[in-house]
Amino acid sequence: MPRTTATVAFLIAALSNALAAEETPLKPEPVKTLLDSYLKSFGHPSTGLVYHNRLNGPNGISVLSSPAEIARREVRGQPMPWGYGSGIQDVALENGQLLFALCEAHDATGDEYFAEKSRSLFGALRALAQISPEPGFVPRGPHPDGRSYYPDSSRDQHAAYIEALWRYSVSPLATEADKRFVAVTLEAIAARLERNDWKILNEDGSAQAHVGFTWAQFTSVGSISLLSALAQVADATGNPHWRELYDRFGAEKEGQRWTRWLHPDAVDGGQPLTLYANQFCQSLTALRRLEKDPARARRIAEFQRRWAERALTSNVFDPACWRRLDWAGNRDEAATRALIEPLGYDLDHPLNVLEVYRAYDRQWWSRPESPSHGVMQKLGYGLATVALHGALLADDPALRERARPTVARMVREFSENRQSYRVGENFNRTVILGLLALP
Repeated sequence: MPRTTATVAFLIAALSNALAAEETPLKPEPVKTLLDSYLKSFGHPSTGLVYHNRLNGPNGISVLSSPAEIARREVRGQPMPWGYGSGIQDVALENGQLLFALCEAHDATGDEYFAEKSRSLFGALRALAQISPEPGFVPRGPHPDGRSYYPDSSRDQHAAYIEALWRYSVSPLATEADKRFVAVTLEAIAARLERNDWKILNEDGSAQAHVGFTWAQFTSVGSISLLSALAQVADATGNPHWRELYDRFGAEKEGQRWTRWLHPDAVDGGQPLTLYANQFCQSLTALRRLEKDPARARRIAEFQRRWAERALTSNVFDPACWRRLDWAGNRDEAATRALIEPLGYDLDHPLNVLEVYRAYDRQWWSRPESPSHGVMQKLGYGLATVALHGALLADDPALRERARPTVARMVREFSENRQSYRVGENFNRTVILGLLALP
């Protein structure tokens, strides 16, 4: 049984210490230092892209699936057409979100350092659009060889790529040639989606891709994906067809996408939040910035604010609030309790994401081989990054100020422990949060 009294005492002490440590404001230099470390550790000079696995370790790029294995659509000898575990599965997502955040940081600071990093990453993402023979398909990859990729994609790869290219195109860094490239590329992506009823098909069109559901569905997820993408494509291309579709889909079923699925009240009764829900924050931000109707723009802003509030304040141990599968897997209740007890947690003691982040036992940073380290990174750290991403991209100064002290601590803590981290998800997210939190 969990040692509840000891656990609560530990939590109280940890929270007090953490709150005192979070008084130092975030400065650009620590963010730059962490970004440089991330690019050096997880990036590859041949493509200019960052990968999901650390590449500057003793095994180099062999930590990634090999081109031969990728060609067989396998990972570690097992069939895996979408490449999970390959290290190249989230190239468009992780690089796309990073470029969006770099543009935000440059706009906020005017710092040439962020301009240079933005230009470099945009150039790398340009090449990603040219490796598949299928126009408008966003692959999973490429491998550092610049050619090998998995031809089964997903919503997050496509959406993050659209958002990254659009965000760069509206920044002062984009040249006229850059804007033409973005227009042509986004036009091709949207045309392929339209031909396939707004589903994402795998490269050869033989099947629906993994998480390739139609964006035309009447849900919050579908409405965010479809309207945000159409708004961005219309803005980048100037083609009235996409704006007409935006208006038409927004008016369908008496405007249900706006009046029901993107109404702020939809947040409260929504599905449990997930470790990957932060991918919708950029989509909502792009939609809010591009919506021409002030009332609708305010509605999206309120949707974002409520979403961030829910993510910041709800009990992570309540399965109705947060999906447990993401950090506990398919373990039963007893096994889950045993899994989190070494971290100082108790399923019967409600905690929100910031409390969970502040309270875990920091000894596990230096023990990457332990199962508790993996749970710490998902439950203790990763869930907080989801909520903070939402808070920083919401159009709400109070939410930003509430988020920034925790982000400052995350940047410091990750800088101190970065050598113990061998996969890139939280490294990527911490850098992105640091960039978004800059004043």
